[in-house]
Amino acid sequence: MNDFSVTFVVGATSESEALKTTVNYIMEHCSPADVARILIVRTKNAPPETVAASGAMERRYPETVSGMVQTRPYVGGAIRDGFDTAKSSHILLLPGDLAIGLQAVPKLIEAEKETPDAIVKTSRWLDADAFHGYSRSRKCFNSCAQVFLRVLYRSELSDLTNPVQIMPTALYRSIDWRELGFPFLAEMVLAPLRLGAAFREIPASCFGRTEGKSSNSFLQTAMYLKTALRIRFTKPVRLLKPNEQAAGETAGKGES
Repeated sequence: MNDFSVTFVVGATSESEALKTTVNYIMEHCSPADVARILIVRTKNAPPETVAASGAMERRYPETVSGMVQTRPYVGGAIRDGFDTAKSSHILLLPGDLAIGLQAVPKLIEAEKETPDAIVKTSRWLDADAFHGYSRSRKCFNSCAQVFLRVLYRSELSDLTNPVQIMPTALYRSIDWRELGFPFLAEMVLAPLRLGAAFREIPASCFGRTEGKSSNSFLQTAMYLKTALRIRFTKPVRLLKPNEQAAGETAGKGES
């Protein structure tokens, strides 16, 4: 497609080497024409090594990589801060801790070029043995969550809680996002799904954290349920920003 470009938003909390590996991989394996910007969004209290790693990448790729300190709170706030700055046709979320195999990144982009109005997302459940460094109980819990959400949303997607995906910037900007904490990761998938967005999935490996410390918790993960139920039982038009709601209602009257 014409004018296709991607803003990568890479979240960083306490990573350094993993963060540099992520940025270097994008620059080495993705077409320069596709990469509009790599934005590293870090927390206000990021450790010195994370700040140094971000700075090193900005100096190495000054035309492409930039860093920013989040202003909204929590992980969802950081992601939203980053996405709100995008001037590209598409946006792509990546963790800075190598939680998802980077080999999926070029595949996401090429698949999105084929269906630029859709969302192409990674799935940890399409390939056997995709989970690495996950406890048996954690993997079982995730599997049960996928079954529950597939039934709740009447969806055939295999991974409804993994937000590593590429989506049109216009679609992102049309949605009235509500979450700031970890439930935003689920909202990123479930709100577009409830709105009827088309999805494609590609397989990806996932890895437990080997650097830094996770800020997630079981309680925060359990809060996904509240977000999932809210979105599922909200009328789709109410998931849009007010101006988008008005436009949809006007279009509907014109068709009647």
